[in-house]
Amino acid sequence: MKKVVFSIFCVVFSLITPLFAQKQGNIWHFGQGAALDFNSGSAVVTTPSSVETFEGSASICDENGSLLFYSNGGGRSPQLSGQSSGKIWNRNHEVMYDMSFTEGGGFSAAQSSVIIPKPGEAGKYFLFTMEETEFSVGGSVPSQPLGRGLSCFEVDMALNGGLGGVSNYTESILVPTYEGLCAVRHSNGSDYWIIVHNGDSGLAILPVTNAGAGTPMLVNIPGGTVNMIKASPDGKWIGILGFNTGYTVMPFDAATGAVGPSQFVSQITSFAEFSPNSQRLFTISGDDTVQYYDLAAPDISASEQFIANLSIPGGVNGQMQLAPDGKIYFIQLSFISNKVFLSAINCPNDLPSVTLQAIGFEILNGNSFFGLPNFDNAFFRQDNAPVLPVNLGDDITLCNGQSVVLNSGIGNATYNWSTGAQTPTISVNTPGIYAVTITESGCRTGIDSIAVLPGGSSVSNAGPDINICAGAELPLVGSGTGTLSWSPANAVSDPEIANPLFTGNSTTTLILTATENGCSASDTVVITVFPTPTVSVAPMDSTIIAGASVGLSATSNATVFAWAPAAGLSCSDCPDPVATPEISKTYFVTVTNNDGCTASASFNVEVIPPDCTVEMPNAFTPNSDANNDVFAPVGAAIEAYNLRIFNRWGQQVYTGEAGWNGTLDQQAAPMDVYVYKINIQVCGTQSELLGEVTLIR
Repeated sequence: MKKVVFSIFCVVFSLITPLFAQKQGNIWHFGQGAALDFNSGSAVVTTPSSVETFEGSASICDENGSLLFYSNGGGRSPQLSGQSSGKIWNRNHEVMYDMSFTEGGGFSAAQSSVIIPKPGEAGKYFLFTMEETEFSVGGSVPSQPLGRGLSCFEVDMALNGGLGGVSNYTESILVPTYEGLCAVRHSNGSDYWIIVHNGDSGLAILPVTNAGAGTPMLVNIPGGTVNMIKASPDGKWIGILGFNTGYTVMPFDAATGAVGPSQFVSQITSFAEFSPNSQRLFTISGDDTVQYYDLAAPDISASEQFIANLSIPGGVNGQMQLAPDGKIYFIQLSFISNKVFLSAINCPNDLPSVTLQAIGFEILNGNSFFGLPNFDNAFFRQDNAPVLPVNLGDDITLCNGQSVVLNSGIGNATYNWSTGAQTPTISVNTPGIYAVTITESGCRTGIDSIAVLPGGSSVSNAGPDINICAGAELPLVGSGTGTLSWSPANAVSDPEIANPLFTGNSTTTLILTATENGCSASDTVVITVFPTPTVSVAPMDSTIIAGASVGLSATSNATVFAWAPAAGLSCSDCPDPVATPEISKTYFVTVTNNDGCTASASFNVEVIPPDCTVEMPNAFTPNSDANNDVFAPVGAAIEAYNLRIFNRWGQQVYTGEAGWNGTLDQQAAPMDVYVYKINIQVCGTQSELLGEVTLIR
């Protein structure tokens, strides 16, 4: 609720808040895997549930309405009966404790179990269990000839890592006793009373303190008692069914455990439950009708008020239980539709009505059920009309002249808006405080209000859509009023400025949001990122002598090649040009794919000058050993030469443009010292050399 209307809300809320309503009974587990969650303010079917029972069960939540554990209270031998053994399940629906059909209560006990907080010790609970009349079905336990009667498990929620565990078990606190088990809050607000049948002669009332169940007080009831025992939420009434006396109510003193004289209600009542304010008793009779009785009337039986006929073809009516939403739910079992229904008595404090078959559960594999979980009815005490959970949400700011829809979130009710509208939703375009009062089914009422605040207008422009190549640096061109924010934030260099750099590496839709005076506007820009081509060159570097050539090769997934500089290349737009540079150069190749994205690589060619030196050997050995067999000039840059050889008498023995192999007239020349004269061209220069060479044999 908003501060601007807080004082108004508090006044109304104080008038309609139920007294003593608590959340320990907000989650129910019952029947064959059935479960309801009342934490939203209404009954919501929830899953999962591990519970297996025909009639009684019990569950308990913490003060916040979070499930702690639940139980079917007892069971039978699965091998002999095909039915479940008694179990306690934790909040994860795992077995906390298996009673193994030799502990706890009965599988078909009408009130097989009830859970109460252990007085004086937070986090600990007593799970009381009750035996069934048919305790020998599926095999009795020899040491328990009358059954187990009333037993008790102590559950400590600190055990098993907070999932809870059984710390103590007390068996057969009272034997024999069957079917009925009722918990009533002590007037001191901490202790309890447990009320059960004393065999077939009346009631046994046991005080429960931190030490557990005390000595029972026995109350004789003429004709005896049977079946379920019910207590009013304020703890001032007990309702019981006699063997032959019909349904009666008795005043109860929650301070002493004393009961007053019985007051007859109805001869044909099958099931009964008290209203949340403890002023009425609702019953289902054997003639399949629902009615209620005024407990303040001088003659309670004469105050009967008919509500509805419950007759369903091929079905029966079952147990009743007061609920957190202020309604009374009861079982309707239909063998024709193969379902177990929960029907509801609405507004039991005020103008009651019945919703038949409000919630349905399928009967699977023939496993029907007939009971609802058993609680301390003080959990559901509502002395005033129950509150309807109305929530209009947080305050809203009007932006850019727009309208907003206010939604009550509640259906099938009557609506009274501060504007005079009587619809579930209204549309407004004017700032102000808007309130709604909602009444559901004539009893549950809720109110809430919301402030619609004046805002302003904001402008956002993320710029035009852009195509870029991967790895390119792209400054965005956004603009807007107020505070700016780009999303996703990790795709830009700074998400809080108008012109950050795009840092993404894939196609991205960016959203620019501008916020001013509580109003926001957004715009988007799509950055399409094209892939960059790959390119590699081989070899990476090369060294050649001036005037020589080298082949260049580029490999790429692109289709367009461009080499630079183009001078000295056989081609500049092919992948494999031949380079003949005059001087050392670095060649660059740039490739371009079909998306227009480029990549580059480089190739270094080092050009070195030739070696212009010439050496003339002073001896050679023409003996055909392939080593120094020819006399010739030696030099890397020799371009051409003419060699002439003379013997010591001046006779020319060889002339030619190749080396001398030491022969004269095709005969081996004698070993001697010879004179040579050579005209040679090296590095483009002509010169003449004279010298001597020794022919060695």
